[in-house]
Amino acid sequence: MDWVAGTVPAYMDRWAIGQRGDMVITPSSWLVPGRWRDRNVMLKVARVAEEARGGRVLAWWAGCAAVDVHEVTDQAVLMDLASGRRTLTAMCQADRDDETTSILCETITSLHGVPDKSSAPSDLVPLALWFQDLIEPHAAKPHAGNLERAASMAQGLLEASAAEAHVVLHGDVHHGNVLDFNGHWRAIDPKGLFGHRAFDYANIFCNPSTDVALSNFHRRLAIVSEHSGLDVDTVRSWVIAWCALSVVWSDKSGGQPWTAHAILSTFG
Repeated sequence: MDWVAGTVPAYMDRWAIGQRGDMVITPSSWLVPGRWRDRNVMLKVARVAEEARGGRVLAWWAGCAAVDVHEVTDQAVLMDLASGRRTLTAMCQADRDDETTSILCETITSLHGVPDKSSAPSDLVPLALWFQDLIEPHAAKPHAGNLERAASMAQGLLEASAAEAHVVLHGDVHHGNVLDFNGHWRAIDPKGLFGHRAFDYANIFCNPSTDVALSNFHRRLAIVSEHSGLDVDTVRSWVIAWCALSVVWSDKSGGQPWTAHAILSTFG
């Protein structure tokens, strides 16, 4: 699905938002900072279905470790604007990686803790479908290289977790997607997935930069395992599977090698 830019002023009028800054255009969304009922807000209008689904997941979380949402439709979401001065990326750069990893883990735990899954959006994407681009091309070559081994690992993880309780997943938890809202850390920009909770910890290991990610890899494994109660080997396996999927997507899009390549080469 692809929407047009003309919908942005329509939502500005519909919700009586006063614009307070330049609109930002990304490949997936239009973002407009504004003022609404004496609050600083961000209007996010999706350009693709994935972002629209994420807005509905944010609204469903209803502020439980996620940004507060005030209005939502099948395409747009009106949410609070992050106004805090802290960033997890800056904290990492100040040698506070253990602290940032713990904050991300606590955020994930809170997001997964919503007890009633029955009212969640109906179009959540199961992890088996999310990993399709990794698993299907390599299914016939189980031991030919890093990607093939990771594809086999991902398939095994999905099969092993099929009988376990699944949760609504953010799908993209990292240092740039958990922001400071007046002293509270809140998640933004979920993908809207469904599956084993271990997956949501994987992207922590790829951020905020390659050197930080590589140098803190084993330390982060220990912290995530302690916070989540997941076995270290289980966490590591999900990280490797996620990195391989990221590599496949990067290669398909013609993107440059990034942290996932380095982690897969070093630890995969």
